[in-house]
Amino acid sequence: MHFHCVVNDTSPACLPQGDSDPKARAQAVSTRKAGFIYGPSLIGQAAPFPNGTLGNARSQYDMNVWGVDRAVIDNAVAKDVKVIQTAISANGGLKSLEDYTNEAPGIMTNYTQDLLFSMERLSQNPYPLELVKPSDSLPFQVPDGLTEKITGVSLGTLHKGGNLFVVDHSYQTGYEKTTVAPKRYGAAATAYFYIHPKSKDFLPLAIKTNAGSDLIYTPLDTPTDWLLAKMIFNVNYMFHSQMFHLVATHDISEAVHQAALHTLGEKHPIMIILERLMTQAYSSRIVGEQLCFNPGGHWDQLFYVNNVGCRKFVTDNWKTHGAFQSGYLTTDLRNRGLIDENSQFKFKSFPFFQDALKIRNTFHDFFTSFINSYCASDADVNADFEVQNWFTEATNAAHVYDSPASGPLSLTKKTLVDVLTHFAFIVSVVHHGLNGRDPVGSKATLPFHLNALYAPLPTEKGVTDLLPFLPPPDNAVHYIGFLATFNRPFYRTSNGTLEYAFSDDDLLQRLNDKTRGAAATFMDGMKSISKEIRARGFDDNGLSLGMPFVYRTLDPGYIPYFSAV
Repeated sequence: MHFHCVVNDTSPACLPQGDSDPKARAQAVSTRKAGFIYGPSLIGQAAPFPNGTLGNARSQYDMNVWGVDRAVIDNAVAKDVKVIQTAISANGGLKSLEDYTNEAPGIMTNYTQDLLFSMERLSQNPYPLELVKPSDSLPFQVPDGLTEKITGVSLGTLHKGGNLFVVDHSYQTGYEKTTVAPKRYGAAATAYFYIHPKSKDFLPLAIKTNAGSDLIYTPLDTPTDWLLAKMIFNVNYMFHSQMFHLVATHDISEAVHQAALHTLGEKHPIMIILERLMTQAYSSRIVGEQLCFNPGGHWDQLFYVNNVGCRKFVTDNWKTHGAFQSGYLTTDLRNRGLIDENSQFKFKSFPFFQDALKIRNTFHDFFTSFINSYCASDADVNADFEVQNWFTEATNAAHVYDSPASGPLSLTKKTLVDVLTHFAFIVSVVHHGLNGRDPVGSKATLPFHLNALYAPLPTEKGVTDLLPFLPPPDNAVHYIGFLATFNRPFYRTSNGTLEYAFSDDDLLQRLNDKTRGAAATFMDGMKSISKEIRARGFDDNGLSLGMPFVYRTLDPGYIPYFSAV
């Protein structure tokens, strides 16, 4: 079931230059444009949000559809919460770190391993990781002699050899912090990671808190101090993953789509595809305003940086994290030094990239067939004034940064394929790689992946008990329950997963035979990727893809094809 802006159009797709009734088509576009007004951005200053008669109707429709899913997941989560609360009560509370875990092998049992901590940067959220380029200055110095003891070589050797990497969350220092009880704490940590000169493992080297006494921790500290340092870092990491996803998926896709609503006819094949990928899309930022980032809402109740800080992140990063073409998968990773010009990486494995690239390439193959089936040559793109207007609108009115320019030199068939590939990629892979069901099952699991610290930062090393830093039972259950509401397991049985992105009768009946064939090929490709991911387990060394946990986040048989929530 999809929302139709003007009429419930089921006519075959066609380009505007081939439409048998161009006047009626132009009038429909004009009517839609008048009904969709660019309204103020939600959750910070980024993409506009649709207002106007049709804009309000669209967002309300999407909220209604989202509400159906919400009722299902809220009911399931409420039942689980009761079971968990009963178990905690029977246990007499949460009295140790082990009480926060379960028996699931990997992410819940191996969290003290350095290899797990470092490889999460190459799987769970690779977006803040970057190479410290040999030409760059060092973000911070590690105390004398420690780097050599840990790695066998100096910090300068790692740096000059292109084997030193950094995740820098020092920008979080200035963000407003929550005042909602219970009192919470945190830092703005920067961490070094490196490729070991002998084993070639990707490992953590040091964590600098950038707060309080500004301690620098390394693996040579006591196990308790070092584990605490990684937990401190994870508080900042969790904030980044959730706020980055808002900018890089919801804001970008909504801005690009709103430009299309102002320019593309209902019968344009690209519009038909975009509408499919934007299923219930305009519910997400409303939900964020009403439930997550409202003053005193879930975010203020659970995290360290408050809703004001969240909005500032969005505003600060819209022009960078929201840049369209520079966000293309290989372009972005290449710019951050994680892959080379041939898309090769130095790590033993790069799980996110390896899975994401297969999905991206499958999208690319589909959209190549799709565009080729409607555009015989670039001349057809040049003659398509709706598409030309779309890109002009995206830049000038919807304020999409780094959008391709309109005109015969820049808008080609290849441009359209790349744009549609990235659009589909961000609403599915990027969104659900960072948000969706993933956090509750991996990057947000307790006790390691903290939402906030519940005790002040130590002023010196020598901590012996980590329990005071963990959320008390009520907050822990609230945290996990909140994250679980982003899960949509029932999409597996309702054709809502990525495998079914283009396998919908209403969609396919409007598209041509070549696109229908490409859709079938796309589904086969996604099913193959899903089968490969689901078959993963541990090898004889207790590793999977070189990690002490099994990475299945990007399974196309589970994640939705759209930005659900």
